[in-house]
Amino acid sequence: MDNITLQAQILTVRSSVDAALTTAQQDKQPPPPQARWSPGDQMSARVEASLPGGRFHVRVDDVLLEMNLPDGFKAGDRIALQFVSADPRPSFVLNSQPEPQRQDVQLSTAGRALGEILKSVEPDKSNAPATVKGPIPLLLAPSADALQLAASLSKALSTSGVFYESHQSQWVLGERPVADLFNEPQGKLSLALRGEQSGQPGRIASTAVDQSSFSSSVKLVDGGGSTNLDRTSAPSAPPVHQDALPQVRSQLHALETQQLVWQGQLWPGQEMEWSIHDPGEERGPAGEAQPWFTQLRLRLPQLGTLTADLALVDGALRIRLNVASESAQNRISAGHEALASALSAAGIDLISFKVAGDGD
Repeated sequence: MDNITLQAQILTVRSSVDAALTTAQQDKQPPPPQARWSPGDQMSARVEASLPGGRFHVRVDDVLLEMNLPDGFKAGDRIALQFVSADPRPSFVLNSQPEPQRQDVQLSTAGRALGEILKSVEPDKSNAPATVKGPIPLLLAPSADALQLAASLSKALSTSGVFYESHQSQWVLGERPVADLFNEPQGKLSLALRGEQSGQPGRIASTAVDQSSFSSSVKLVDGGGSTNLDRTSAPSAPPVHQDALPQVRSQLHALETQQLVWQGQLWPGQEMEWSIHDPGEERGPAGEAQPWFTQLRLRLPQLGTLTADLALVDGALRIRLNVASESAQNRISAGHEALASALSAAGIDLISFKVAGDGD
């Protein structure tokens, strides 16, 4: 009986010791990972692997979790998470979006051609305005006829080649005669005109000229004057005819800077430089339309060197004139009223008129 009692006491003591050891081991175990995170904590995680069904293995701190992620994530991506709650299981808010997949970009033939042309442009002139030079005087003799001068300047710009593709489009729509295209540098290089000069039947006067005849900026004859139209020929041929390069450069500069400069003679001996800046769709801070700017620079027999800056917006004109001498300033100022009246008759309101000297 004593042995039985002693054995029972031993078992009781052993059970107590085992329970104490179990409790001690449980106390020594680290808390679950979510216990060290507080709701609202921001953390960076790494996607370790993708699983079927839109599930992913994601490592947060040193804990590997399995969670759902939107399409587009892949192994190695870093994601931003915000801890929400630990109950009933760890939950997070995703604050990242998958990075767009990179795609190989290939330039079109036209894009590569433009790149080759741009390589030939001098780096220090890449932001310079497009310059067009008039080869001959616009008028045969001096003239004070404003309408005649305006028409001559308009024609000088229109036939410069800068707007050639726009004029082609107008021709296709029936808004411009085909003969106008042959007055521009690219048109003079066209295959149709070459055919005319070589004695072939006149195609200039025809209104059914093949449109490929005018694509001198895109597809041109070779240096020997051949008229081969095979689209598969000579991949090494230059994309633009050498004689058309000045016009193409001017077109690219005009698109880049929205500015154009014409240099030439109004009549023999009367040089002029005419700059134009077109704001296009530009708007000011308050959404107002931006002025159309133009500047004239010339040397007149009686007034000397003259620079005229004009800004036109919604029919309102601002003029600033700069001359070297005081006598020239006085003569110009005396014509202020007459100029304002002439502009008013043309429907233009002169809202500002200033005359300054070189030192002002």
